[in-house]
Amino acid sequence: MKKNVFHIGEVIRQKVKERGLSVVDFADAIHCTRSHVYTIYSRKDMDVEQLVQISKVLDYDLISEVYLNRPSLKKYLVLLEVNEQQLQTLSELPVKFVQPLSE
Repeated sequence: MKKNVFHIGEVIRQKVKERGLSVVDFADAIHCTRSHVYTIYSRKDMDVEQLVQISKVLDYDLISEVYLNRPSLKKYLVLLEVNEQQLQTLSELPVKFVQPLSE
């Protein structure tokens, strides 16, 4: 079974690009060298202290991205009010349990 691989460095690279920052600007903002930024981009994991610092610079919550939004951890509880015909359509989804609402 294949695991979902989360690459924090790629997320950071994308956020830097979205913010329109150059590598030099980003390096200056997080008080490191340009070559260290490329090291960050290559990382699959990172210490929390550095994630907090980078999150502030990018104005993006990387902690939530890492610990709360990983595809392997993402689950939803959905409450829907549907009629019988709609329920038939929903039956094709991977639902663990469906219980009708009391009237």
